[in-house]
Amino acid sequence: MNKRLFLILLICLSVAYSKGQSSKIDTVAVSILDHMSATIGDMSSCSFSVKSNYDVNSEKLGLIKHSNESQVFLQGPDNLLIRTEGDKGSRSFYYNGKTLNYYSNDRNQYAEIESLPTIVSMIDTINKKYGIDFPAADFLYPTFVDDILADANRLVFLGMTKVGDKECFHIAGTSDDRTFQFWISDDAFYLPIKVVIIYTKKDKDPQYEAVLSDWKVNPSFPDALFVFRAPPGARKIKLIPVASK
Repeated sequence: MNKRLFLILLICLSVAYSKGQSSKIDTVAVSILDHMSATIGDMSSCSFSVKSNYDVNSEKLGLIKHSNESQVFLQGPDNLLIRTEGDKGSRSFYYNGKTLNYYSNDRNQYAEIESLPTIVSMIDTINKKYGIDFPAADFLYPTFVDDILADANRLVFLGMTKVGDKECFHIAGTSDDRTFQFWISDDAFYLPIKVVIIYTKKDKDPQYEAVLSDWKVNPSFPDALFVFRAPPGARKIKLIPVASK
């Protein structure tokens, strides 16, 4: 469908929805998220940058804002490289379908973790076992929209707005323990540009915000990009599972 025609149809649906709303789930919002998820699922490779800010609760000082900047390189179904600089230091993650290598640039030390054979299964397992968060990982899940709908009490298309100089669809929603907003690009790809999550059941309502930029769709990457080679003098360590800490 012609992209402009699709946008007009969304607006018409939104007007009709606002006049006769009987559900708390906006079908226009669902359609936009479905389009975004399908685009990401059809990619054979991509890269993007993520600038994120998140709150950590301090007993004496309240919410303290922290930040990270990451570069993500993905080649499905089993190659991933993430380089991150931020308040937790300078770190890299290399995944090749068999193992995940974690490398601390600051300490010149690394760990090797046997993992599952796809990017999504690896992210899920490593997050649960070691508490490692991967930037913007939720968007990579093929069940992303279904997961949103399973938890959402309300989901609404708010209209068009800008993030920087990029025109975006603005979507907001709530669940039992959070409120969330997504900004999805108004272009041929419907890519996620910004996300804000507020954890309403946690003390002082901490917030997570990420801006995704520099998207490249289906680029060619050399295989060597995803291969970890320990630098001279690097010390091998063992990561401790969260449950064992």
